[in-house]
Amino acid sequence: MYLSLGEWLTAALAFTNGLTPPDMYVHEMSTTLTRVTSVPIHDNAITIPPQDLASSHTHTAFDWSRPPVTRARVFAERLTDVRPVCVVGSRDDRENCLLDLPADARTHVSASRLMLSGCESSLPAPLRALLTQEGRNASALERTFSETFAAESRGQFSVSALERRLTERLRELSPAMRRLVSRTDAYIEIPQLTFFRLITSEREARRHGIRVPSPDPNLRLHSGDPEVRDAMLGAYIRIPFQGWTHTVLVSLASPLTIEPIRQNSRAHAKAHRHQMFGDVPEYFETTNLRMRAIPRGENLMRTLAEHLHEGHQHYREFAYGATREMLTLTPHSHIRQRACQAFPRDRPPVVTRESVPRGLPAQAAAAPAAPTRGASGQINAPTASEMAQALAELERLDQHYRSQSRPRFG
Repeated sequence: MYLSLGEWLTAALAFTNGLTPPDMYVHEMSTTLTRVTSVPIHDNAITIPPQDLASSHTHTAFDWSRPPVTRARVFAERLTDVRPVCVVGSRDDRENCLLDLPADARTHVSASRLMLSGCESSLPAPLRALLTQEGRNASALERTFSETFAAESRGQFSVSALERRLTERLRELSPAMRRLVSRTDAYIEIPQLTFFRLITSEREARRHGIRVPSPDPNLRLHSGDPEVRDAMLGAYIRIPFQGWTHTVLVSLASPLTIEPIRQNSRAHAKAHRHQMFGDVPEYFETTNLRMRAIPRGENLMRTLAEHLHEGHQHYREFAYGATREMLTLTPHSHIRQRACQAFPRDRPPVVTRESVPRGLPAQAAAAPAAPTRGASGQINAPTASEMAQALAELERLDQHYRSQSRPRFG
């Protein structure tokens, strides 16, 4: 039992005037004084007693505008200042680390893509050494992703934090919507998809030990058995009322987390798969969208929080996003992709740009066109595409000035 400020002062005054306060007051005053005097004092710091420390964590502010972390996002954000690497694809796939590189063509590949694909050895040796020194090599970034994902599961996406977030967002909805959600006939729907693992190139098939009779640019082979998975990052609240079923979206990939929508759940899940399943790896083909109803339990927000917490833990496979190169039975991670400088001078190659890997943020995927300082702090040499553009401009100017000059006669 704790005393109010007025009761505490009254007891203290009575004690000062020589009156004996009740035993309850004596006990409470001594307990309070013990708590105050036991708190260590530091310069410019206030230490919270251990019994109050747990309650202070319940009010931690999280950034709900960011979806759950992914390995691709960690790599892209930590390597934004590293300039793309120019590599050359080989006709013999035994000399390729990356899959599907155009043969005998220069391709500018981001450092994050090389490292995500297990092709870190294809980076220039000085750059590899510098990234290792700075703690930005592949193994260090792998640890960063694992630690961040685990911290999210214990913190922002824990059951208690999710339940608190959902309850707060529910209070911000209109009174009419709050009444609808509180109806006892409201229930939860979970989207389901069937996932097939795909092999999409002859080189990939060979690395899996599969022989393809003839080259097929539209190859689509299913590998393994199909898997049926529930949505990991979202669910829907469905509320039948007056002949109409209202729908509320609940998603960890939505900045609002909980919001009413005008579409029915199936149509919305089909158009907004990212809010339900997050970043689906590129090697999966999905089909057969279904909706599964689950019991709401005694506390709807608690049931949703438990589902989303469990879904976030299952999402780790998608968040890791293993690439096709890593998943093959015979990965080529030990092979160093040929650098552009090693290409024969008598055979000018075709210059191509890499396709942006799925799941990378747009701001991290865009590479600067002009030479910039790389991780080593030195200005990089012009790329082949920049040199080709400069040569084309010189040829255009030469033709222009030739056309303006007067003809000479002998």
